[in-house]
Amino acid sequence: MESKIDLIMQEAGIEWDANTPNEDLPNFLKGPRRPFLLSWVTFTYAQDADKSNNWRDNEMGKKTIVIDAGHGAKDPGALGPTGKKEKDFNLTMAIKVEAFLKDNPELKVILTRGTDVFLELKERVSIANKAGADAFVSIHANSSSNPDATGTETYYMRPTSKNLANTVHKHMAAATGLRDRGVAYGNFQVIRSTTMDAVLVEVGFISNAVEEATLFDNDFQNNVALAIAKGLCAHVGVPFTGPDTKPTPTPTPVTPKPAETAPYPTMEVIVSGQDFVGYSIKNVTFVPSRPIGEMLGGKIGYAGGKVTINGDAVETVNINGIGHVPARALTTALGARIFWDKTNPKRVDIFPKL
Repeated sequence: MESKIDLIMQEAGIEWDANTPNEDLPNFLKGPRRPFLLSWVTFTYAQDADKSNNWRDNEMGKKTIVIDAGHGAKDPGALGPTGKKEKDFNLTMAIKVEAFLKDNPELKVILTRGTDVFLELKERVSIANKAGADAFVSIHANSSSNPDATGTETYYMRPTSKNLANTVHKHMAAATGLRDRGVAYGNFQVIRSTTMDAVLVEVGFISNAVEEATLFDNDFQNNVALAIAKGLCAHVGVPFTGPDTKPTPTPTPVTPKPAETAPYPTMEVIVSGQDFVGYSIKNVTFVPSRPIGEMLGGKIGYAGGKVTINGDAVETVNINGIGHVPARALTTALGARIFWDKTNPKRVDIFPKL
């Protein structure tokens, strides 16, 4: 590889043997222009060296943030009810967060992957550790066997990462408008083996049909990516200088549109004075299992594609990502009373057991 002095001599049009020691340089500068050339070479070399030092100092003064898009390529991550892949959501979000941060002069931003490629967990960790990062965030979408599961949560492993988790989560949860599931301990390799403050965020549940649609909404993604970017800046102590430098207003909670319209007649279900929407399916009233079951004191679960009431599976129909069960089965299992209004066949009243 040519040295800096070799390049300078070539630029000056001076014949120069790269194998000759630099201390023999005067022997290669003959004639009346020798003093000028010596001075020019010395000045140019010093000037370039100073520029290199300045660049190195500027780079060292920056805070480094590593953004990890979970899964990728042969590893799709979780799949949504309509077949959307978690890996695609993660990559889109990582690229959007990077876009909000990359022009900040006080930051160096690194993506573990910027395309649909597969990386082992140890490779993701290695990228962050070799970069000497100040903060690391791994972006994911959550999944559960319970199709009603919903919300936003953030995981940290080491106590030193808890402040990063709290800061990023505060910004992100406000932007999603989804249920706030809070900050929790999580023993994941990418936040266990990295040596800097590191968190793993679960933006929402791709396994929930309503949230799946929300996660792939462009405006939602932009708002959440902006919030994560601001949270990272706040943690590393760098002013956010992205497209939106105004304080983030309190967002209007997101009310996602249902992924599809239920193809059944609706029923008005009244439980302890609260209204719910049920459906008449082949003359059987089906009601949303979790909210009503829990109001009646039951333990509602989900296993093998069916809702469980106090551990016992019952007939289940999934409507817009929510498990519905026959009203009679629910009330019988929980000792509640049920009445159909004869004057209004579309109304059902359910009363807790006495």
